[in-house]
Amino acid sequence: MSRHRSTSLLALLAAALLAGCSASGEVSIGGKSLDPDDVETTISAGLGDQANLPDPEVDCAGIEDIDVEAGSEFACTGTAPNGDQFRINVTLTDDEGGYRYEVPPTNERAPGAGA
Repeated sequence: MSRHRSTSLLALLAAALLAGCSASGEVSIGGKSLDPDDVETTISAGLGDQANLPDPEVDCAGIEDIDVEAGSEFACTGTAPNGDQFRINVTLTDDEGGYRYEVPPTNERAPGAGA
């Protein structure tokens, strides 16, 4: 893929994500913990659909320790096709694993991203 096309894809993804990209999802849980693989897959597919681009990689490492109760918050890291990382804020909407996620403005760094 040419550099120009890669840059164009990133620009489209960024524009879609920054245009107030948010959605809701629900993960079936068998206890009081979230399955990172399920959350990552659901968020990735949702972001890809909203941007009409390939699904970005999503990493929600460590969410197994999140209290599954309405209002709990955590952050995941998305990786665009060109390797740029972005933050994804996730808030649980109920005590059953329902959640909503959003990509905040670019001034918020992805968890673990360099300064």
